[in-house]
Amino acid sequence: MNNVLVPFDGSPSAKRAIQYLVDFARSNPNLSVHVINVQTEPTFFGNHGSPSMIEQFRTAALEYAGVINAEAVTLLGAANIRCKSHEVLGDVVTEVIQAAAKYGCDTVVMGTRGMSNLGNLVMGSVANRVVHEVPVPVLLVK
Repeated sequence: MNNVLVPFDGSPSAKRAIQYLVDFARSNPNLSVHVINVQTEPTFFGNHGSPSMIEQFRTAALEYAGVINAEAVTLLGAANIRCKSHEVLGDVVTEVIQAAAKYGCDTVVMGTRGMSNLGNLVMGSVANRVVHEVPVPVLLVK
């Protein structure tokens, strides 16, 4: 486990995944971490959104993702762990699969219970899908 992808949503479970990596890095100083936050694309029904309005929503969602990722990056940086932050729009599982391949990650480390856009309603369904669909080992942190 040298090049790790961490889907991060700011939830307590995701923070425990970051802490796991901080602890793990004590025995593996070559650890490199890619932190990813995926926001869903803004959805408009009918002709109620102009292209500029849609772009403003997309930009705001990516900025929000950056704010969430900043916490993980700060924790990893304080432990002298090399990390990069990635903010994307799309389906979480699809984006995690693509990011693992794009960044050459050998492991995905993630919390088991995250926060959906509606709060903490989706309990572990994303983690379950990632386990079954990502082609690299997945370490779930409770």
